[in-house]
Amino acid sequence: MTPLPASGASDDRRVTSGYVLLVLGVMFWAGNVIVGRAAAGVDIPPLALNFWRWVVALVVFLAFYGRRTWRLRAEIIANWRFIIPFCLISSVGYNCSIYIALQKTSALQASLIQSILPVLVLLLGLVFFRTPITGRQWLGVLCSVGGASLVVVRGDWAVIASLSIQEGDAWAMVAVVTWAIQAVIMRWKPDTIPIMPFMTVVAIITVTVMAPLYAWETATYKPMPFDGTSLLFMLYVGIGASFLGTTMWNEGNYRAGAARSGYFGNLYPIFAGGLAILILGEVLYWYHAVGAALVFAGICLAIFQRAPTADR
Repeated sequence: MTPLPASGASDDRRVTSGYVLLVLGVMFWAGNVIVGRAAAGVDIPPLALNFWRWVVALVVFLAFYGRRTWRLRAEIIANWRFIIPFCLISSVGYNCSIYIALQKTSALQASLIQSILPVLVLLLGLVFFRTPITGRQWLGVLCSVGGASLVVVRGDWAVIASLSIQEGDAWAMVAVVTWAIQAVIMRWKPDTIPIMPFMTVVAIITVTVMAPLYAWETATYKPMPFDGTSLLFMLYVGIGASFLGTTMWNEGNYRAGAARSGYFGNLYPIFAGGLAILILGEVLYWYHAVGAALVFAGICLAIFQRAPTADR
């Protein structure tokens, strides 16, 4: 009888450690928003930040997974029709959009706008895959959209009539839509390419695509300042957000199970918003609190259903 408790305890520790890794992964991603906003204060252009982020990430990915990625080159080439569009939407499209947004709006504002992500994924599932939405989920959609709208218009409904939504908020909406599209199409990622070699290829393609965009930004807007602060920022977004965040999330997903892990993504706007207040000194206004509460209620209605009997 003694081996059974030991096995159960081992499984519990495995799942618990998975939860810890998921939380840490989300925290690293939330820190990316703080760095993106802080970069605006030290004149780091958004495209430059994204370019150097993936240069640093590429060095790390190649150091750990370069050989494994090379051995999978045949599979990678065979699936280029998925990999290249995925990179253009995610690591190029999303990251450039959110860094541009953070040049023009607060980290708290941008993170709360992004909290609508789970509901957008639900709606895209309906549009592209005919995934049915229940009445409870539709109520959740309405709550989340209402909450996000309140944040976007900053509590002033006259903004809708004047169509004077701030540019940074519009870019944050572009960012969350591209991230939702990425989340939906991720289901088509080839199973024959493990996630870390896949991310290594993503880094290679992103650096290649971002290089001319970075050169264009340098020539037409402003160059990247190279100093201690910019180096620290590049190291964080490259190692912390891109490598450690991704690695911890994927390992946590493996240990805890996909059914449980998806809910931890909802911590992202909470962590990012909290860090914006604590580190950047941003102010929490009434419409942030009410909007966040509506979005959270909508997520609970739309996403949290009766627990499944098995995770894997």
